[in-house]
Amino acid sequence: MNKKMFALTYCFEGVDDSYPYAATIAVSEDEEKLRKKMEECVEEDCTEPTDEDDAWDTDCNYQVISKYNYEVNLQHRKNINLYASYKIQYVEVVE
Repeated sequence: MNKKMFALTYCFEGVDDSYPYAATIAVSEDEEKLRKKMEECVEEDCTEPTDEDDAWDTDCNYQVISKYNYEVNLQHRKNINLYASYKIQYVEVVE
């Protein structure tokens, strides 16, 4: 029996001395719950730091450059060669 499951994956594309990586950060049978979680993550990543020294931090200070139902692509505001994305994908449950 194939169980329907969705996964929310974060992809950090890396730049300069930081390596790219991807991580699945949440799974659910409810696609809408993952969309809400994705929006929360994007909102957090797009937070603009109040301290100029933190403006280059790779954990925040992004802007949305494209947004679709299942994917959001971000670009860093200071390091414009740095990109990240969130994707919701159907995954197979292996039992």
